[in-house]
Amino acid sequence: MKKIGFLWLTALLAAAVVSCASTRFSGTAACAGRVCGSNGEPVEQYTVSFGIGKTTVTGVNGMFVIPDMRAGEYTLTGYGRGWASIKKDVVFTDRRGIVCIQVDPITSVYKKVESYMRSGLFDQAAQLLKTQANGNGEDALFQFYQAVVSYGASPSDKKLKKLAERLNKECGYVF
Repeated sequence: MKKIGFLWLTALLAAAVVSCASTRFSGTAACAGRVCGSNGEPVEQYTVSFGIGKTTVTGVNGMFVIPDMRAGEYTLTGYGRGWASIKKDVVFTDRRGIVCIQVDPITSVYKKVESYMRSGLFDQAAQLLKTQANGNGEDALFQFYQAVVSYGASPSDKKLKKLAERLNKECGYVF
């Protein structure tokens, strides 16, 4: 009798563990989330995409909702002017779950680019900037960093002249 009771309890616990571990739902649900900066401030106008044709933009509170998502694993990408772009894997298995995304300001990327340049790693600096072009490519400071990295990677009089023109236009420096 004790053996049957033990087996019954073991089966019941196993069922509970499986039930808790597989919180996947059937059908679709809205995936809600919030994008915030490193200090917790909401990030508005940040584009969030799940790579399956599901894209939205955050509101003033940093919140976003993407309707009709199926449970599964996705690669989430995001970008916004003045903010670093992101790419991360997320698992959407619970219709009540909220995706929280923390992003750094683009200035943190510029610091990394400067560090690469000081080390002579211009190809890495160029690659990092390339990953940040969405949302920031039209920004004058972003374009300046691109010009500096390009010049550092292969100096030429033509690139130096272009860099000097940009400095003159953006900052008023005259060479």
